[in-house]
Amino acid sequence: MTKARDIATLIQSNGKIANSDLDISFENITDTGTEGTRVGLGTTAQRGSTTGQWRYNTTTDFFEGRAADGSFIGLEPVPTVQVVDVNEVDSQAGGNQTFVITGTNFSSGGTITFLGNAGTDISASSTTFNSATQVTAVAPKASFLNAQEPYKIKFTSTTGAAGQSATGLITVDTAPTFGVASGTLGTLFDSGRAGSNLTTITTSDADGDAITLSVQSGSIPSGLTLNNNGTFSGTANAVGSDTTYNFTIRATANSKTTDRAYSCIVKAPTIQAFTSNGTWNVPTGISTVQILVVAGGGAGGTTNAPGAGGHRRGGGGGAGGLIFIPAWDVTGASSYSIVIGNGGTVSYNSSTKGTNSTVSGGSKTLTALGGGSGGFGDNTNNHTSGGSGGGGWYPGYSGRSGTQPSNTSDGVNTYNGTGYGNAGGNSSSGSPYGAGGGGATGVGDNHNNGQKGGAGFNGNSYGLGSYGESGYFASGGTSATYGGNNTNTRIGGGGAGYNSSTSHPSNSAANGQSNTGGGGGAGGNGGSGVVLIKF
Repeated sequence: MTKARDIATLIQSNGKIANSDLDISFENITDTGTEGTRVGLGTTAQRGSTTGQWRYNTTTDFFEGRAADGSFIGLEPVPTVQVVDVNEVDSQAGGNQTFVITGTNFSSGGTITFLGNAGTDISASSTTFNSATQVTAVAPKASFLNAQEPYKIKFTSTTGAAGQSATGLITVDTAPTFGVASGTLGTLFDSGRAGSNLTTITTSDADGDAITLSVQSGSIPSGLTLNNNGTFSGTANAVGSDTTYNFTIRATANSKTTDRAYSCIVKAPTIQAFTSNGTWNVPTGISTVQILVVAGGGAGGTTNAPGAGGHRRGGGGGAGGLIFIPAWDVTGASSYSIVIGNGGTVSYNSSTKGTNSTVSGGSKTLTALGGGSGGFGDNTNNHTSGGSGGGGWYPGYSGRSGTQPSNTSDGVNTYNGTGYGNAGGNSSSGSPYGAGGGGATGVGDNHNNGQKGGAGFNGNSYGLGSYGESGYFASGGTSATYGGNNTNTRIGGGGAGYNSSTSHPSNSAANGQSNTGGGGGAGGNGGSGVVLIKF
């Protein structure tokens, strides 16, 4: 038989080969048919033990041959991985991610591995064989890392045949996170409605994607703007009553979003009034306040002894010195001690100055100076200087000066143009003799110009209308004529001038009003001081 002899020519009619034809050698056999030559087949358990055996494995559905070392090498097509239905994983979302993977030459029992680009791989927790072109794999979302993206996908059969995607198919995109817990971002007091006083909303993104912030629901205070860095800019509009704003902020990074609920409060103006000594505790979040400090007013002058009759001769008392700072820096102390100045007192041949009002805490102190006293007794020239100066009495003396500095220093900062005090008026040897005490915003009237005390400070423009005398503070006391009364006063707590022969002290209208710092009129005591803190 030749090397290429057709076996079919050896078969007899009975289907057998004659013995004489069996003395042949099969080398380089060529099968000239079209159907192919059948080889042995069987399960993996039925494998033979002869090196070089070639068979079809019905367990794996692949041809295989036995190697010299006893292992079987399969004739298995290489799997390919083409696409996956999920291309992005949120590793912070929790739970598992299911992937449906499409390719070729998949086989039952194979496994999926996700290959990180920096060498850290993830083995699927389960791989389900759907068909030769599709498998389903499941893996924990948390196992996917940003540093390893993009992940390639690899399929490995039970026999070790493996194929992977040509490029990375899966990226990791996590949702942004908030660094500030839900709840209030702070309280904006009226004196500090700047958005910068609210807590900054911090955010982060594990992917390093840019984060944008927006108001998803509710509303932030009018006048404020939320910035992408989590700060608030602008100044919240003032409110007539305490108002709470509730809103939800959305953080967006790439295609991922996270929402968080917050709130803040905008306070209506609060005024804390001190009419006696006390302590003011600085509320949390307050750095500046509007403050009014008024010292006690000086007493007006008088001459007569109690019950002696005759005439109460004297000039008007000067108003207490006044400080008004629209935005006083209160940082550096958690509380401030308040001392309220007393009004000066009048008695027989005696008239005293008012005392100082102070606000002090840490390294800071505000001092409003007590008002000067009015002159009394003929030819004595005894009226005094003070926050505002006292008015003179007979025969002819210049009013005493106001000593309250225009520029107020608290020991740390200086506030220009915030101190108020003026001189008293000039007296004369001619009727009506006496002069008015100085007021916060005006000098006292001279003897021949009405004798009224100087004008007071108008606090109505600053929301102080409920305090003082109809919102005014620290007007000077009015003098009086010899033997007559002068009930003309300037608003701000200054007393009227009384020189009648009634018992001492004279009509209460001569007294400066309490908690205004008004100067006493002739024959009257000075009004006590006050401190008003608005925030």
